[in-house]
Amino acid sequence: IFFRNKKGKIPFLKLMCVSNNKGVITMNFDPATSTLTLDLLATTGFGCVMVYLGKGIVRRVKAFQDWSLPAPVIGGLIVALILSFLKSRGIFTVQWTSTLSSHLMNLFFTCVGFGFSRTLLDRGKKFCAGIALSVLLLVLLQGILGIAVASALGMHPLMGIQIGTGALAGGVGTTSAFGPVYESMGAVGATEIGVAAATLGMIIGSLTGGPLAVLLIKRHNLKSDPNESAFEEDSESVFPLNAKTLLSSVCMITIIAACGIPIYLLLSQIPYIEMPYFIGCLFAGAIARNVLEALHVEIRPQEVETIEHVSLDIFLAITIMTMDLTKIAGSAGPMLATLVIVSIATLLFTYFIGFRMYKSDYNAACMCAGLIGMGMGSGSNAVANERAVMEKYGYSHIAWILYPAFSVLCVDIFNPLFMSFAPGLMGFGG
Repeated sequence: IFFRNKKGKIPFLKLMCVSNNKGVITMNFDPATSTLTLDLLATTGFGCVMVYLGKGIVRRVKAFQDWSLPAPVIGGLIVALILSFLKSRGIFTVQWTSTLSSHLMNLFFTCVGFGFSRTLLDRGKKFCAGIALSVLLLVLLQGILGIAVASALGMHPLMGIQIGTGALAGGVGTTSAFGPVYESMGAVGATEIGVAAATLGMIIGSLTGGPLAVLLIKRHNLKSDPNESAFEEDSESVFPLNAKTLLSSVCMITIIAACGIPIYLLLSQIPYIEMPYFIGCLFAGAIARNVLEALHVEIRPQEVETIEHVSLDIFLAITIMTMDLTKIAGSAGPMLATLVIVSIATLLFTYFIGFRMYKSDYNAACMCAGLIGMGMGSGSNAVANERAVMEKYGYSHIAWILYPAFSVLCVDIFNPLFMSFAPGLMGFGG
């Protein structure tokens, strides 16, 4: 790569193509297309740098701390904005290899499911009906409002579903799955528009979930329960981290995650429902936790929590930094208008209705942060939003363990059902 001045070209950076014994290029810069291709290790390393960068920025910017913005999102978003700008100008493009992020996401949800014990469910069962109803109402709100706004702006009605509940409650995976189906019904470009809307929705959800919860906490003067730390562990002993036991926990979580594969395959056979891969891992974690407790097997929750946090931070940083925001920039104005209107409606629903459905206390405020993350991004966004709030204002065991697992389960049932049956009700076929 050269800089050019009056004296000619000055070498700035020279990248060597590294290949393995099979001759497969793992890192390469193509001068013809100005594209830098990074392999799995380089991509993961860059994501870890973004974790450091995000934490450093949040630590130095009081406003980010006050509004509980997730550090990995801040670091990753900076890179995504810079690279998207360079790509839009035809200057430079990075081709990532982000396979590891999906594995980290699966490990993360295995750990979340592992915290879903029967004891917790017994103590949090009074919240389950409210969580399920709030998710159902949010899916209906996003879907119906999306159809109305998109139709009013001259778009295909099915685009409204994609931009509304498909992109926000469903995310990239859901819009990618339903895009070809809607395109066959006449919604040309449904996949690209849906993925672009889901990408932007993830950013909005990550940046607004924490601040909305903080508004609720300050307005209602909410405080966390000082006994929550005892409630988190109950009578379990606290074990120090060490290499041998941590290795055992890592192997245990990885094996449990693999056991989620047949669960996913079984759930994926349910007609009209598009189950994401990580749901199998989540169920596997919950089943394994209760089986191990019934067998009185020693469980080290601190080590599982460590694996959970590490997986979440690196996964979020890689996911955000590898987003191609040029797809959003090139999208039509009606898509952005529809997305903004539905997003505002989601925030208002959470603030005025969701908070009350969750009992209007500190736990409710934390769960509202999760509802924004889940309802405008993904389950991992929900947990990231909740953790950012809890790190400043105090722990909420119900919000941290029960809410992400149960709300993701509800949205992954209600949302595909709505997206499958709505076109038929609108006369576009089943």
